[in-house]
Amino acid sequence: MNPTEPDFGSTKIDAHASLFHTEIKDVAYKYTPGYFRLGHNCNAIIDRLLAGHSYIFPQTFDTEGLPSPKRQKPYQGQPIVDTLYETFFKNSKSVGLQFAQRFLDIVENKTGRPEIPIPMLAMVSTAIHAVLIAKKNKAGEDFKFTGNQFCDIYTYHVALLERIRRTAPVKFHKMMANIYEEVQHFRRDAIGVYGTDTSLAFLDLEGMDDE
Repeated sequence: MNPTEPDFGSTKIDAHASLFHTEIKDVAYKYTPGYFRLGHNCNAIIDRLLAGHSYIFPQTFDTEGLPSPKRQKPYQGQPIVDTLYETFFKNSKSVGLQFAQRFLDIVENKTGRPEIPIPMLAMVSTAIHAVLIAKKNKAGEDFKFTGNQFCDIYTYHVALLERIRRTAPVKFHKMMANIYEEVQHFRRDAIGVYGTDTSLAFLDLEGMDDE
């Protein structure tokens, strides 16, 4: 699959989503620099985030502003949640709301909890990677986000997520359901309903929730 043409058919999300690649890129650019504290001299931060794709994790920051990933929570960094929400769930015309029932259709964890599809999560993660590269190259927000440039990154994230599913299926389904739930909480808060390589060595797989 090409990052410029998202096709969620493999996870039964049947949506025609033209130009999503541009929207994802723009949304990711809005949220990524602030969370990762990317100022004018941020190459050291970016290098840490790109190493082992550490940008997929929530981060803690030391006194010099350098990030350290919370490896027990892959794909649960705030820029991922923010970008998922704004791109796919923000309003009634968003794919995530138009095809809400399809998220229930892909549930395999027998808990009745809908999950974020792998292609959707991989696409957002690829966009965040692209933003980091653009910031490192001082390209500004008007950078290219095409399949030719980033297909390998997208494929990496799909393969990693598939390997987590095979290696630790209970933890995988809980993770994907938790991400979906976090996005939905974000949406409810926003609209005022509530006031309040594909090696797994770099993951803290044992620390991931399975209950």
